[in-house]
Amino acid sequence: MSKYILYFKQAWQLMRQEKLFSAIYIVGTGLSITVVMVLSIVFYIKIANVYPETNRDRTLIVLYGAEESEGNSSSGMISVHLIETCFRSLESAETVTAVYNTWGNEDYVQPEGSNEQLPVTAKYVDDRFWTVFPFRFVNGKPFTEADFSSAIPTAVIAESLAKRLFGSADAEGKQVSLNFRQFRVCGVVKDASYATERSYAQLWAPYTVEPNHKLAFGQGNSLGPMSAFILAPSAGEVELVREEALDNIKKYNRTLDKTELSLHGQPDRQWQALFRITSNGSPDFNKIRLQYLFVFLILLLVPAVSLSGMTDSRMERRLSEIGVRRAFGAPVSTTVIQIITENLLFSLIGGLAGLLFSYLAVWLGRSWIMILGGTVMAFTAEGTEVTVSPAMLMNFTVFSIALGICFVLNLLSALIPAWKSAHRPIVHSLNAKL
Repeated sequence: MSKYILYFKQAWQLMRQEKLFSAIYIVGTGLSITVVMVLSIVFYIKIANVYPETNRDRTLIVLYGAEESEGNSSSGMISVHLIETCFRSLESAETVTAVYNTWGNEDYVQPEGSNEQLPVTAKYVDDRFWTVFPFRFVNGKPFTEADFSSAIPTAVIAESLAKRLFGSADAEGKQVSLNFRQFRVCGVVKDASYATERSYAQLWAPYTVEPNHKLAFGQGNSLGPMSAFILAPSAGEVELVREEALDNIKKYNRTLDKTELSLHGQPDRQWQALFRITSNGSPDFNKIRLQYLFVFLILLLVPAVSLSGMTDSRMERRLSEIGVRRAFGAPVSTTVIQIITENLLFSLIGGLAGLLFSYLAVWLGRSWIMILGGTVMAFTAEGTEVTVSPAMLMNFTVFSIALGICFVLNLLSALIPAWKSAHRPIVHSLNAKL
């Protein structure tokens, strides 16, 4: 252990002596890690289990469907009829929730005693929504199955909206006017992030209050205004649930006359649904994975090649030093380890700077950077602030990625130059000073 401490002390002294090289190396490492980390953080927020979408790893999503009948085709979101026929009956699923999509309709709340029209993002859901998306209730509770079935105008509102309307989160039992219709507030939840688009809203109401929620079109009445979220009992049972859902679709198709419903590979996992933006086809997920892998590799390799060139040039200037060490019996492995240790110190400092700067970049650019793969922008009230909680940024996964990137950059940029320099003939190294 003392040997490696000595290596780091020598590396620190060398860094102080070669300030320009050190600064360029650290900045190059930091910029590379910043770009990679920004992408990593965005994907983490979009795919990992984050509040209130803490069940993403065991949730399957059905957004669209397509019907083909005698040469004619139609596609769109799915209907309540399809959800009740094919998904509510899933024996392997824990529960299934449906969300009514308003296709960008604007919703307004009318504060009591004011002529102001307050724009809000409203979402129309069923009573099972709160099981799939376990919001934290700070006051009251969700609307019940009886409220939902009877189309009683009740609503759950976000804590920020409650404070704006009533001055505090203690809003249970109070009335809120949504589009000039009175709703009784049954509960108040901790605000969700704008980035969690599947669950995000400022007000949630039973979709049964919407007269068009049973709208169905297509030859088999399979298409409509809904999306479905299927919750598996555990992450390990997701594929079992998916296979049963696909089997139910096959059975459903056998009941249709000269019509076939296709979900184009759905139900999707969270990351797949992120890239499903059209209703009449399926993304090539293998191609998408390869594309993003290629992007990550380029972002790592380009700076690594540049830093490797810098390291190689630096090794040429240190050949005489390396020759003297080897002449006094220093083994090749010791020389290589010392050079890699020096570069590791540069990489760690650059990695720390890049990690901090990536957090800053995500926070400052949160209003547009979270649009990646999402459609929430079209349905969100004007003036809604994008929030990124510390839990989304500071987590074990992100830190592991940062450390892994530092390690990879260090190996890519230092190993080859160090190996070449350490294996030069001792006479050549000693004469390099001349």
